[in-house]
Amino acid sequence: MLSHIHEKFDNFSVNINPDDNYRIITFRDDIFDIGGRLLDPVCRNPTNENSVSDELLRLHFPGEPVFETDFPPGSDMVGEIRNGPDATKRMAAELFTRLGG
Repeated sequence: MLSHIHEKFDNFSVNINPDDNYRIITFRDDIFDIGGRLLDPVCRNPTNENSVSDELLRLHFPGEPVFETDFPPGSDMVGEIRNGPDATKRMAAELFTRLGG
């Protein structure tokens, strides 16, 4: 992702919906004319080490349920995040979502 687009992604001005054919969604002025385009297949190829995971895209996409809120007794959500893929990014997205960013 180009750095200027990545910055927009980091501040939630641009998102990608993996459940809508990886459609790029813009939430502010679309000065780069990327809204409505589809993420390049190379970026979502699971065999490419630089690809983005669908889970991370879902975490980042607003308005979609991220995780269930009633966890079974004894579950360790933080531990699961810490030991899972993209732990730092996933934790940041979870905190942003739950604390209202």
